[in-house]
Amino acid sequence: MAALAQSFADKLSDLWGLSYLSLAISLVVAAYVARTIQYALFSPLARIPGPFINKFTNLPFVYHLFTGQIHSYSCKLHDQYGEVVRIGINQVSLSNPSDTRLVLATHAFPKSPLYEKGKVIDINMFSTADPELNKTRRRQLGGAFSMASLRDIEDVTMEVGVKSLMRAWDAAIERNGKTACINYFYMFHYMTFDTIGLLAFGRSFDILETGNTEVIDWFKDIFRFKNAVRIFPIVRHIPWLYPKLKRSRYNLICIIRNAVAARRQLVSETGIPPRIDIMQKFIDAVDPATGDKLTETQLLSELITMLVAGTDTTATTLSWTIMHMLNNPHVYRRVTDEVRSQFPDTAKPILFGEAKSKLPYLSAVLQESMRLTSVSSGLIPRTLPRDGATIQGYFMPHGTHIALTFAACHHNTSVWKHPGTFDPERFLGKDADENAKSVLTFSTGVRICAGRNLALVEMYTTLANILRRYNISLPSDSPYGPHRKDERGAPITIPGKSDGVYGPENPKVNCLINISLA
Repeated sequence: MAALAQSFADKLSDLWGLSYLSLAISLVVAAYVARTIQYALFSPLARIPGPFINKFTNLPFVYHLFTGQIHSYSCKLHDQYGEVVRIGINQVSLSNPSDTRLVLATHAFPKSPLYEKGKVIDINMFSTADPELNKTRRRQLGGAFSMASLRDIEDVTMEVGVKSLMRAWDAAIERNGKTACINYFYMFHYMTFDTIGLLAFGRSFDILETGNTEVIDWFKDIFRFKNAVRIFPIVRHIPWLYPKLKRSRYNLICIIRNAVAARRQLVSETGIPPRIDIMQKFIDAVDPATGDKLTETQLLSELITMLVAGTDTTATTLSWTIMHMLNNPHVYRRVTDEVRSQFPDTAKPILFGEAKSKLPYLSAVLQESMRLTSVSSGLIPRTLPRDGATIQGYFMPHGTHIALTFAACHHNTSVWKHPGTFDPERFLGKDADENAKSVLTFSTGVRICAGRNLALVEMYTTLANILRRYNISLPSDSPYGPHRKDERGAPITIPGKSDGVYGPENPKVNCLINISLA
């Protein structure tokens, strides 16, 4: 038999003038092409609508991931092909919020292993694809983010957060006279990093006060690497592509390790922690099912994740909300009137609970901002169960990856009337509660964002307090705003880009406002 195979190969080689190596390569390529054609045209996914080219290659959606435009690409495809779209060889995108909630409701559709590829220290609650590890971490750490826990440290959160922000804005106004021009995108980021610094690392980074952004720069280096690895896993093995990564990673780990050591020493000396903040909750965390505490490596990994959970997403949501209000002057006037009429005593800070209960229009504005420009508008990959799954009549076999893009869910015309219009009224009428269920910015189900309560506390208190204290307007030369309309007559908004978090492009130029004391 071996002799026969050898003879056949010799004849092919003689016939085509190919070397054995060339023949082997040709056979491998032919097999790959045949398999690709078979999977593209004859697999169960062949029935799912989508661009013809996407049946054969993942390059179009990878390109849009790489360029930060996956949100707009996804919305465009769903507008054209419907709520279930084939966007790659084995990639399917969904745009109906109900289908998305179904996928996220249980651990039946686990996270893609790609989440674990870009780990900084160790697998953590966010990055793990293991359902059991995620359950364990949530049992251990969930209490740190309960509203009861956050109320206990709200005064500290306010002091280092929005109060510090207002001191910085007041100083800018004093330096410039009655009006100052500030960059709200950067200042919201400084505020959220200072807040997480205090709550998770034991001390504020004091970026609002000093302007020293090195911690943010380290974070960005790591975040860019993690996002690149999710798109191109091979990047993990080419460290010279990210020359600053090693130093940034080392610096952040040192900060966290030293912070934990200092807290342990303080507790050892005094017998009590200075406050029961997020760091202390993580140090003391015990799995009620097993009694296990976090190892030192696990603790460091979970704390560094807080830089993602509590900084960029919150600051960027605040930024989009400011932009939407100023693009829609009637919205800005109404929400400002609501805040100032409900809380006239400017000497008393507005806390989260009272802002949430007394400011329904502010709540609606925030919800609509999270719908229209969701910071989590990138790709949320999930894998299918062993037996596959059927969604909207389309069977998808095991091995298919479901790509959840919240932007497509939030712009689905079968769910939202005029989805491209900023309209807070969606969250005030009889359909308000149902509409709120379809806003997926914090995800939903078993992997819902653990830090959502902290984000809400920061967003409500920041918006309520600055809207009461300051008059805000766009500079006369602003490139975006209500003075510039699109073909529908709607204000032209700042273009967005998804770099892990969907945020404004070129914020240095596009995110400027004038502020003055009210």
